[in-house]
Amino acid sequence: MPIPSTPTRSRQHARLTMSAHAAPIRRDINLTSCRALEDFISLGHYNGNIGRVVEDLRIALPLNQGYPAQAVRNVLRLTPNIECLVLDLPSDSPVTLLNGLNFPNLRVFFTNLPHRVLVSFLTAHSSLTSLALRACGRSVICPLNGLELHHLVDLQCPSRCFVGIARGPLATATVNLTRLTSMANLAIQTLVASRIHTLTVDCFPSDYDILSRVVNAVPNLRKLKINEKFQPQRRRNHARRPWNDLRGWHQTLMRLRSLEELMLRTLVPVSGPSRSEARVVNGWARGVGQHAVVHPSLFYIALIQKDSAPGSTGQLLSHWFKDHMGVWGRVSGAVIGPTHSFTL
Repeated sequence: MPIPSTPTRSRQHARLTMSAHAAPIRRDINLTSCRALEDFISLGHYNGNIGRVVEDLRIALPLNQGYPAQAVRNVLRLTPNIECLVLDLPSDSPVTLLNGLNFPNLRVFFTNLPHRVLVSFLTAHSSLTSLALRACGRSVICPLNGLELHHLVDLQCPSRCFVGIARGPLATATVNLTRLTSMANLAIQTLVASRIHTLTVDCFPSDYDILSRVVNAVPNLRKLKINEKFQPQRRRNHARRPWNDLRGWHQTLMRLRSLEELMLRTLVPVSGPSRSEARVVNGWARGVGQHAVVHPSLFYIALIQKDSAPGSTGQLLSHWFKDHMGVWGRVSGAVIGPTHSFTL
């Protein structure tokens, strides 16, 4: 026998129905709390259009708290037409969180979930064109190894997983170092013969030949960002870096004949009282000495280096451009914190 509808339940139903039909219809949704999940589910239950029109969906919950996994699945079921999905969730999410979900229009997927959670989901979405993954998890071998994503043009993932995922006509790649034993070199080697034009790569201070490896793998790059990461070692973080050799760095850059933009983030000072930043930038772009040769296409250099001012814990960000006369000038500079995005 059905439960009779009470006046209180009827009024609540009426309020929710009115709220759902009065709620704005938005193509982009950003949910950052469990309460926001429940509210979206309630409104979507009474007005299906709220979920059906969503194209960009981001769910970012506190990483140090538990969450109702079923609520996340319910939100995803209410949004079948999403094209872009971002999931930032606690790492202890259930392995079956995304099982059985299918989004025919999904092209962009960013997540921090361990890769073991993603196997069936990514297998079912082989038409993805952009994929960004964070730390793999505890697996010795990445669970996504051998994944067939032949339409990917933009891939960001840890270096240890890159080799097994990189497929298709990649145009943009980001290679992250998430473990002290990670090797960017292996990931870079997989890019040989690819059509990559934009590359972001992490490196450790010990990766002295990082630029040479990039040149050998993808000589037709147009945009390159090198992001130096901290690496504990027996000795103090020594200052020997390949870019400190202005002549050698310039000669290697000259092998990237199509390079237009270079961004470098380093943990140590590059310039100082004995060598100005202008001298460094010009050395990279124009060379040094009487037989210097100007790089044929480079017109923009961004540099983040340690602030050498006494007592400073910040970093210096500088933007340099080459004008129509071939003269390099610094157009802006600022002291920034360690979490600055520094994006291409």
